[in-house]
Amino acid sequence: MNAATHCLEVRRVLGAEPQRRDSAILAHCKTCAACAAFMQDMLALDARLDRALAIPVPEGLEARIVLDASLKHGRRPRPVAWLAMAASLTLAIGIGAAVWWNAARSVPLSVAVVEHVRNPMEADAILPGQPVLTKVSLVQGVLDKVGVQVRGGMDDVTYARVCPFRGELVAHLVVRGKDGPVTVLLLPHIKVSKAEHFDEEGFRGVIEPAGAGSIAILSNNSSPMQPMAQELADKVQWRI
Repeated sequence: MNAATHCLEVRRVLGAEPQRRDSAILAHCKTCAACAAFMQDMLALDARLDRALAIPVPEGLEARIVLDASLKHGRRPRPVAWLAMAASLTLAIGIGAAVWWNAARSVPLSVAVVEHVRNPMEADAILPGQPVLTKVSLVQGVLDKVGVQVRGGMDDVTYARVCPFRGELVAHLVVRGKDGPVTVLLLPHIKVSKAEHFDEEGFRGVIEPAGAGSIAILSNNSSPMQPMAQELADKVQWRI
């Protein structure tokens, strides 16, 4: 098992179970700074979710639920602890999800794009020297899943994946640029009024309007962004 595969497996486990402490995972994180940082990020996220869900039940909620249920079914009110618990959990999850969603939406689009590319789960995609994907059907399958058609196709794609981004699915591609890997995010559900250039955390890029959606192109090298962005904006069609 090579280092990249090992890192990917460790991050998959920690992404699903941040509190997991297998000896192999701990040993790996002692020698891999990137995975150690990912573990800390996952633990921090887990703690934030716990705080979001630790919301007290409003006073009198159980009594109101039981009374409402009894009136609807014509029965005398009875204590139903599990019903109150379910209501509490639903309320907490709803509020927690709303807090998370509002926080995610408040982050500028350019910052969210860079954070997505820098995510440890995606970081290996922009390592130099990645082989070109030879299966055209793989790239086309990713485009189909997010309702995107690129007239004439795309060349030199080294990475293609469907990713969640701001509550929707987007196409995450990496292509070979003039001076190194270039990331392309096809965002069918996000529309911008004009081209937005950015320089964040060592990444330069542009978010370009493209019909009903937009395209984000960025890299951490000197590959030119604007020509590629304009070319794709002319070639992309959304089918949703």
